[in-house]
Amino acid sequence: MSGRSYGGESATDRLARRRRQLLDAGLELFGTTGYRATTVRQLCREAKVSDRYFYEQFDSTEDLLLAVYDECTARLEEAAVAALGDPGDAVQDLARRGLDAFLSVVESDPRLARVVWFEVLGVSPRVETAYLARMQSFGHLMVAVVAGRAEAEDVPEVTRELMATTAVGAVSYTVMTWANAAFSPARDEVAETLARFLAGAATAVLESPRST
Repeated sequence: MSGRSYGGESATDRLARRRRQLLDAGLELFGTTGYRATTVRQLCREAKVSDRYFYEQFDSTEDLLLAVYDECTARLEEAAVAALGDPGDAVQDLARRGLDAFLSVVESDPRLARVVWFEVLGVSPRVETAYLARMQSFGHLMVAVVAGRAEAEDVPEVTRELMATTAVGAVSYTVMTWANAAFSPARDEVAETLARFLAGAATAVLESPRST
């Protein structure tokens, strides 16, 4: 690709701009039309780039799907972490703040919800692996709310992993049904209920007798 500038835009800037346009097009079409119904030509039309520029950035629509998925899940994680605030607060309060911020992102962009919880399912083993890894990462984030507390220090690693799996399973299924019901009931009710559930589960694990 020519390294010359056109209209004051460098080759690097052009690549970044076209990638951004394709990522935005991917979110729009995968999140509305659906991944399986979307073609490279449709993506390029939506992005306002020619077909050849698609293949400068991505080998396939599956690669674009993964890139869009990564951006969507990063938005969710960043919002949740930013909302946590004082880590010394009660677990339920921390969970409520993080979940409300998480759910706010979901509610504000139904396309994101469709990509993260629906369009990535059953695509390929590679996408499935990425999905499961990211969901477990979300679970670890939830467990981290209590992991730094003194009473959590002796929780076995296998228990932490199971807590992460259980937490993300509960939240993911709830988000799927909530999105499918046009975000009803109200977000604050969903956040409060999930926060109570996660706090109760954490308390049960922390207070359970340890095997010797």
